[in-house]
Amino acid sequence: MLDVGSRASLRAYLLAWADDELILGHRDSEWTGFAPMIEEDVAFSSIAQDEIGHAALLYRLAADLTDPPDDPDRLALRRPAHAYRHAPLLERPNGDWAFTIARHYLYDLADAARTAALAESAHAALAACAGKMAREEHYHLLHGAAWWERLTSDPSPSGKGEPAGAARGATTRLIAALRAVLPLAVDLFGATPDQDALIDAGIAPDPASLLGAWRAQVRELIVPLDPSLLPLLERERAPRLERDISADFAALHAEMTMVAASGMGERW
Repeated sequence: MLDVGSRASLRAYLLAWADDELILGHRDSEWTGFAPMIEEDVAFSSIAQDEIGHAALLYRLAADLTDPPDDPDRLALRRPAHAYRHAPLLERPNGDWAFTIARHYLYDLADAARTAALAESAHAALAACAGKMAREEHYHLLHGAAWWERLTSDPSPSGKGEPAGAARGATTRLIAALRAVLPLAVDLFGATPDQDALIDAGIAPDPASLLGAWRAQVRELIVPLDPSLLPLLERERAPRLERDISADFAALHAEMTMVAASGMGERW
């Protein structure tokens, strides 16, 4: 049984993770009907459903940590914008396809490390939830890796496939996207309030350790592209605390919560 302080710490941790999944899922859903090919229209729609489904699981866990239990729908869609604790990277508009893939793949690498560690959590319900999520996130990671390979491949010497120079152009766009994404991606590992107690109890992993392993993976990916990107990985991570609301998130929050705020969602 968790004491009151530990329950509050775990709730804060779960809300930050759930907010990550919800916000990224919403951004992914915006590619429906606009992806560069019909297969990706389907793929990103499916990924968005997975992310929002994972958010729902985490909001339910967080809701059960209060007495009386909170409402998962309120946590997801009826909190004010300043109460969300997602990493700022995830609220940024999708931009071009290279930006989306850079964010998608770096997030999935981070999330794979997080879910794998939490599948071993001392908190049984959290471990079960993370285990379910890890199985589905595995396919997101494969999808991101396939696109990373595609965007960083040289044109075929035989001239088959992509037009000459197309892959180099895609790689150039990916490098430009990484310059925007890398510094913000570090905040995926930002600490939540009183997280040390969760680490000591074996409930949550040490985010500094996860960050170190993630940085090692990302270095291997970006050195062949442009070593000058490496310093962008070294920015200090920001904690998951209340922060100023960006114009990007103010607009996204208004759109995301429109139906819930209208009261219509209570009368379906």
